Amino acid sequence: MNTPQLEHFLCSLQDLQARIEQIDPRSYDKTRNYLNGDVTWLSPFLTHGIISTRVLANSVLETHKPKSSYRFLFELGWREFFHRTWQIDGDDIFNDMRNAQANVRSEQMPECVVNANTDIHVIDSCIADLISRGLMHNHARMWLAAITCNMAGTHWQEPARWLHYHLLDGDLASNTLSWQWISGTFSHKQYVANQGNIDKYSRTTQQGSWLDIPYEAFEQFEPPQHLLKRCDVTFEQTLPGSPVTTFTGPVALRNTWHLDPHWRTDIKQHIVFIDSEWAERWPMSTKRWQFIEHWASLCNATLMHGTVKQLNAALENADVVRTEYPACQHWPGKAEERDWLYPMPTNTFNSFSQYFKQVKQHVGL
Repeated sequence: MNTPQLEHFLCSLQDLQARIEQIDPRSYDKTRNYLNGDVTWLSPFLTHGIISTRVLANSVLETHKPKSSYRFLFELGWREFFHRTWQIDGDDIFNDMRNAQANVRSEQMPECVVNANTDIHVIDSCIADLISRGLMHNHARMWLAAITCNMAGTHWQEPARWLHYHLLDGDLASNTLSWQWISGTFSHKQYVANQGNIDKYSRTTQQGSWLDIPYEAFEQFEPPQHLLKRCDVTFEQTLPGSPVTTFTGPVALRNTWHLDPHWRTDIKQHIVFIDSEWAERWPMSTKRWQFIEHWASLCNATLMHGTVKQLNAALENADVVRTEYPACQHWPGKAEERDWLYPMPTNTFNSFSQYFKQVKQHVGL
């Protein structure tokens, strides 16, 4: 699977730019569904606003035509579709969006998933990699969600929180709505995968597993007993930085999802504020906070934490500018628009296909 170590992401801007310039969208298109495929591993940088989808797409389009970059631009569209949905529907995305999840047995995590002991060898390897490195291939995330929600009968909310905690790229909109898409609360049906599908895209062979069944067998699927044993999950977290203090004068107010070192360099005072109440709701691993601290330092920003009420009081006499983000709508200051690749569609959209049909022409598709 060749997932990188944390140090790969604690890099310089120059190193990051070099990686962007090496992207081959044609190879990405052909191999991205395979665990050892030519994926970019750039999603942590996108999630935390170090680079934007627009900057990434424009860099690829400098050397490749839109048609040969279709799949790459399509996948960037999915990320923005999830965030546009969050903009429109607000915190409703953190509950069942369109349908109640079917066949829920429990809200607790399956113990075998937490302990990387599902008896599906590739899945267990991917979970172990997730916990040690903070990374998981997108296809493996789909298999994991299918097993956790649609086979073990777990409601998607706690698994989504668990995965978000461990991932370096745990995007609040993409992660949440992807779990809902798999579990059928944001899609027409639940997603399942059998051993043959897993073997094909992991390039491995495991015979005789409890998933070594034809797809029609899922209609009356009975999960193995080890999938049904539950456990409580604890999330250890220590917020970096110091308690928020009073500032005056011009302030560039950042959140942990906006760590672009090029943003508002005309302002000397940069703060990365961590909403302690939000962080308790959506905790993150030590590795993730190390990643955030590294990129905050490259922004010459001071890390501070507290409640939004404390933030408003501390910046009462400051001239504050920030970027729009749904989790920060009650923060002080003038909110600038984020750096989008695709504009907000003119017409309403109830699916990704309706969304993408309206915006794809903006990248020459």
